[in-house]
Amino acid sequence: MKGMTFSAAVALCLGFLAPALEAQVRVDLRIPRRLYVAYEPVTVIISITNMAGRDITLQDGNGEKWCNFEIQTEDGRLIPPRNPDQGLNPITIPAGETVKRSANLSALYPIGEFGMYRVRASVYFADAQKFFGSPTSNIEISEGKLIWQQTVGVPDGRPGAGGLRTLSLLTFRLERDNRLYVRVEDKDAGIVYATQQLGPILTNNPPTMEIDRANQLHILQLVGLQTYLYTRVGLNGETLAQLTYNSVNSRPKLRKREDGEVVVAGGQADIPVTASDNPVPAGPKLSDRPAGMPAR
Repeated sequence: MKGMTFSAAVALCLGFLAPALEAQVRVDLRIPRRLYVAYEPVTVIISITNMAGRDITLQDGNGEKWCNFEIQTEDGRLIPPRNPDQGLNPITIPAGETVKRSANLSALYPIGEFGMYRVRASVYFADAQKFFGSPTSNIEISEGKLIWQQTVGVPDGRPGAGGLRTLSLLTFRLERDNRLYVRVEDKDAGIVYATQQLGPILTNNPPTMEIDRANQLHILQLVGLQTYLYTRVGLNGETLAQLTYNSVNSRPKLRKREDGEVVVAGGQADIPVTASDNPVPAGPKLSDRPAGMPAR
């Protein structure tokens, strides 16, 4: 593994086999589902339980990061982190207590290739000079079905002005239903700015799309009985607005005005899902963008 010596990699593997009686730290990993669209955020929860009988501090030491993930392809190839030098702040865990941390594996590791991946979390306890690992979980990266795509330019005065963005809508079958995804990418530069799930999509009810004068994408999809979800997406993959609409007296529709702005005509707006003042951050790029592990 990049950034780790061979002896450290061997120690890591052996750490996963440490007898339970010697365990001072228990590590658990929760992944909410098995199937993901390529470049979609894969957010996992790592739980660390202190079983040492005393307060402990987990911190980098002996050339090792205190928290890592081991990700292998189906044929056993190790996936190196995007930034092997990315450090984490130390944490202190009182005796007998558990702390949780979340991480977006797509931002931390280049797992955009299609296929199955085996994932487990490892924690290095510097005081004991041991690695402790979680049980292995499997995820599968696949691709959705492309239903719409348009390439647009980035207007002057915007970040990346003069460049191109390819906007795509895809459907993907999860365990219980079909989901609609939006992807924003610069194909020439090999950058995926975001691949995000917008919600369920009902069979025989395709979404409608419009592009406004700023080349932002507007999407309206039927998500339930007389319930529509409206989303506005920026050219760097950020969600700028999201509202639900109900078909009370009329069905909502996207309408492009003469000035180039796009509005929702008809229906009744419900409570905002995402306020435009708090855009959702863009997803990982294909380039090696350093990314940390956010706190719980």
